[in-house]
Amino acid sequence: MFKLFAGLALSLASVCAQAQVFYQLQNNALAAKINAEELYRFSLDNMQQLAGGKAPLSRTTLLAQMLSQRLLAAEARRLYPPEVLHPASRIAFARDVAIENRLASSLRALYGKELDQAVKTLPSGTLKTLIQEENTLSASQQQAIFGSPAQTTLEYALKPAQINLAKQGSLLRYQLPNGQKGNLSLYDIYHRQNVQGRIELYAANQPYLSQQLQIALANLFTLYWAEQKFGSAAVSDYRRSLNDQEDAEALMKIYGIGDQHDSSDFLDALAKKVSKAEVQAYYLAHKAQFKRIAKVKARHIRVADEALAKKLILRLKNGEDFASLAKQYSIADSAKEGGDLGWIVHQGTLSWLAQIAFSQTELSQAFRAPVGPDDAASWDIIKTEQRVEDYQSASSEAVRYAASAEIAHQKASQQLNALLQQQWQNAKIEVSPAVGKLTRQVLE
Repeated sequence: MFKLFAGLALSLASVCAQAQVFYQLQNNALAAKINAEELYRFSLDNMQQLAGGKAPLSRTTLLAQMLSQRLLAAEARRLYPPEVLHPASRIAFARDVAIENRLASSLRALYGKELDQAVKTLPSGTLKTLIQEENTLSASQQQAIFGSPAQTTLEYALKPAQINLAKQGSLLRYQLPNGQKGNLSLYDIYHRQNVQGRIELYAANQPYLSQQLQIALANLFTLYWAEQKFGSAAVSDYRRSLNDQEDAEALMKIYGIGDQHDSSDFLDALAKKVSKAEVQAYYLAHKAQFKRIAKVKARHIRVADEALAKKLILRLKNGEDFASLAKQYSIADSAKEGGDLGWIVHQGTLSWLAQIAFSQTELSQAFRAPVGPDDAASWDIIKTEQRVEDYQSASSEAVRYAASAEIAHQKASQQLNALLQQQWQNAKIEVSPAVGKLTRQVLE
């Protein structure tokens, strides 16, 4: 769960000692306070159980990460509007729905047995006890909101007038065990869907609609049960911790930090500003990264039959001479020379045969030549006999691109680490002594 955030873990070690950390928190429900904002032990416990794995994080390391995520999330929300942090998607779940789904599903994963027992204590032993009224969607209502199921739809998204219609009326009225009443409208169900779910609603799939009503009711009961058992403040903090995690990761994604292949406008802008001197310095310091195969010496055999090609490969693996077999069986022009292709230099656009020669360390498998549908098929066997390595030119575009990207990534990491360091240095943190000490040794 914290894989993406782990890239900043080492920065915590260098700044934690500079934060104002006090081990005087006596509220047993809390793990910590940061700038007077509470972080509940319920959230810490849940995150630790979900992290799991073969080498689970210690509570203090996890707490440090959660505190850092809270700081970064606050900065993310200050620096960027929600639509930038979490761009709207036509195919994915809405942001609020994704968080609620994650909250409910994690609670079920952690407390499934207790939840099942709570359901069994209901009068009927099922969630149907909570339903006071259930209504179906008529054909006329379906068509007024979604149109005819037979019509072609380019985008599965309701317009404002359709949304207003979907909000009217109730498909399911419920009452929770504490007496709290509510209802689920068609819009409530529509809003909970990703594109696959919306397609089902547009197609008037009544069983699917009924299923989604039951899932929504199950989520409501799950959250109700958790609030009754752990307190609404603890559940609210857990929801916030999930939000903080995703907002912090969104900020890191903007900076292009996480997966080494991530890209972002921020990284692209930094890369464009990298100077020739910086590229040259990076090249000299990391020259091994730019090693390449300059040329190879190879031979090949071309035959018109795949079965024959496979037999020849077996004979070659058993030690027979490549040149002799090439002279005997190859139909290529190089047969007389024992299939000798000479030295193939890595420059310009390589032929498909040359590309295979460069990719082999010795003997290849049988490759079908990329000929047209009306041309005779043939199979090639290639043996790379010698490889000569050198380095890409320091002035090449490939070097400039790779070096600029890595330098930009380093600068982005430094900037985000500086941002986090500043937040830690200005933070006042109170920690429950029962959790442990946030020391340099814990984080390194």
